[in-house]
Amino acid sequence: MPPLTDRPRAVEPHQELAHRIKRWREARGWNQQALAERAGFARSTLSKIENGLLSPTFEILLKLAQGFGCDLSDLVRAETPSLVGRMVIDRAAKGEAITNPNTCLWPLGAALKGRPFQSMLVEFTQTDLDAFGEWNRHDTDDLLHVLSGTLILHTEGYAPATLRPGDSVHFDGAMPHACLKSGAETCRCLYVFSPRS
Repeated sequence: MPPLTDRPRAVEPHQELAHRIKRWREARGWNQQALAERAGFARSTLSKIENGLLSPTFEILLKLAQGFGCDLSDLVRAETPSLVGRMVIDRAAKGEAITNPNTCLWPLGAALKGRPFQSMLVEFTQTDLDAFGEWNRHDTDDLLHVLSGTLILHTEGYAPATLRPGDSVHFDGAMPHACLKSGAETCRCLYVFSPRS
């Protein structure tokens, strides 16, 4: 199971997410065990998330979205009326990030529903592979495009790849991988992924 961060979610976006998960679960008439089984992780983990005791990793968020049968962007976006058209503008002010020990994530175009892909800005914050923890793996097709800094991509079966601004990599998200930043400069990437059905 992917690691979770034992830190209270005191910031408002995390509280809002915890309340939304509980509200959506209860609206479907599910107890915590039912959602945990649908999402594929322990009920105790879900309980801690709903009570603000754990901050979910990207992998856990993706599993929760799959458990609810929705897009990840629907789960993490601020709840506003859906768009009639198919256009949304994300201004430079990104708002609060979804954070875990290795990354900060900002969903993009979250108000657009039914897309075959999802997109985020991501900052990779970890520099030490030994401190990274369990490598990521999720059932998606992934694209990372480096906007700033230097990204070191570790993947199972390949030598580590160094990517700099302007470089992109497409890869199978189910392949174990770990993204690290190299150097002092902020490593920021555009992350586009498509969940597999």
